[in-house]
Amino acid sequence: MTTITRRAALGAIASVPATAGATAAFASSSLSQPDPHERFQAAVDELKAAAEALDPNIYRWIFNTNGDKQCGLLIAAFRTTTKYEGDGWYATIDGEDHDRIFVERAPERDLNGERWFRLTSYIDGRKCRGFTPESSFTVHYGPRIFEAQS
Repeated sequence: MTTITRRAALGAIASVPATAGATAAFASSSLSQPDPHERFQAAVDELKAAAEALDPNIYRWIFNTNGDKQCGLLIAAFRTTTKYEGDGWYATIDGEDHDRIFVERAPERDLNGERWFRLTSYIDGRKCRGFTPESSFTVHYGPRIFEAQS
């Protein structure tokens, strides 16, 4: 004769709704498979979240498809390259004519809460000046260059 304990009986009854719920979830998930575009978007969202967690300096993404060309999909993450650390010399990233630029705060140019900077460089012995907002400065210039004290 088989004896069922009270604990075993209660455990069997408690598992019935969980089993039914799991079966219903499986049945509904197999009926509505995401299409390739939804799967792609979910994968891209996960990629972006992971990349931004690893590198908080990412400020813009580009997703490009070229149709029938050899590169069918291009994903690029652009990151900030510097932050303002006071007036002084900063490296230029892709300046062919010069490798550094002098940066000064220009508070008189601030607009809509964004800081502006006065830029001064010397190209072929000529002094060149201009202004740039902080949003442009942080992505087009390199780190501050600290001159060695003599």
